Amino acid sequence: MDSIELQTSFDTDEYIFREGDPGDCAYIIESGMVEISLNKEGRKLVVATLTKGDILGEMAIIDRLARTASAVAIVPTVVTPIPLDYVSQKIEQSDPTVRMFLRLAMARYRDLNARLGQVFEGLSVAQDMTPDDTYASTTMELKSVVSQFTEMQKRIDSAVTKPSYDSGVSVFGEKTLRDTKILVTEEKLLKSALKKMEFRLYYQPIIELSSNRIVGGEALVRWNHPSGKLVSPSHFIARAESCGLIVDLGYWIAEAACSFQGRLCNDLQRDIFITINLSSKQFEDKFLVPSLADIMDRTGARREQIKFEITESLLMDNPELATQMLHQLKETGAKLAIDDFGTGYSSFSYLHRFPFDTLKIDRVFVSAMSRSEKSNQIVKSLVNLSHDLGMDVVAEGIESGKEAELMHKYKTGFGQGFYFSKPVTETEFVRLLQRPKIELAG
Repeated sequence: MDSIELQTSFDTDEYIFREGDPGDCAYIIESGMVEISLNKEGRKLVVATLTKGDILGEMAIIDRLARTASAVAIVPTVVTPIPLDYVSQKIEQSDPTVRMFLRLAMARYRDLNARLGQVFEGLSVAQDMTPDDTYASTTMELKSVVSQFTEMQKRIDSAVTKPSYDSGVSVFGEKTLRDTKILVTEEKLLKSALKKMEFRLYYQPIIELSSNRIVGGEALVRWNHPSGKLVSPSHFIARAESCGLIVDLGYWIAEAACSFQGRLCNDLQRDIFITINLSSKQFEDKFLVPSLADIMDRTGARREQIKFEITESLLMDNPELATQMLHQLKETGAKLAIDDFGTGYSSFSYLHRFPFDTLKIDRVFVSAMSRSEKSNQIVKSLVNLSHDLGMDVVAEGIESGKEAELMHKYKTGFGQGFYFSKPVTETEFVRLLQRPKIELAG
């Protein structure tokens, strides 16, 4: 992967932006010093001098108007750009009250800017007039407006930099700036990774416990990082969700997984189902269901052999939206599974409200069976209830022969976990399919 320029350097007297320029970035000053000034009729009025840790250029990207001042490096300066699309997305995702306060703050800020310009013009005229009191009066007005301008900056800075109540040492403002730079960096890297096709799908076999045969596989995304490391989703999915990239990434995963399932059925003549995880953020996309239906058709996948997994948290967070979307998804002919079942609240109420075909018992219960009779009873109850409702059951995270034996004894039906196989590449998955039974790891 090409290196991503996360910082920009400016030489002495080099403009970062000029008054009237469109706002495409805000900037965090890493080192150096920046002068903010207004220019009226060729005369410069300096309104602020900023140094390390200060932010500039935020006004134009918050309200999307032109720059109202110029910013120039008065010594060699390094800044971290915060792009327009990043800030715009965060504002749109914020509480409506926060957005209202931002608009109000920007309106008042720009009003002070405008008054600075007007007073400066008055000062220019008064300087040519003979009465000293006229010039002095205009100068006092200028000082008053500059004082208000500076005071507003101080109030904003104070809100950001006051010490955290959780720690008498850390400064909230410094942490905010540091975290912001990390978030922006991660977002840029993830967007670049998707654009450059650095993500890979691995598949963990799902086993029929009565025969130890592979009957399906769960698609699991990995990031083939340019450092050479294979990064697990626990290190990037949350960031992809928070920045909205999960929608595009989710469609890429669905297309790759459906294409693989289509090849298994059509080219290899293997009746294997593939499960695909869906994030709760993807359900906010109103085109999700028709897009997934189109992907299944274009890739040649058999709809009845595609199973979409939804975590229990989605049902808890937005049950109304989940009800509507899941029934629409079910109507496409695909199957539905509830993942990590039993880790949330009111779990049993979901089983009759939503059209699930498969229940996946969370690893927490599976691993506790050998130590707790209560866990044994919970698992048996879940399995029996699922069967009564006409649902298949998959036990997740099976890591020992004893766990596999117990799940088979309880008529769970299917299992997956390291005891059978770790997630593998497409090639390795196909190779495993050539065997009559999977070779057990335990």
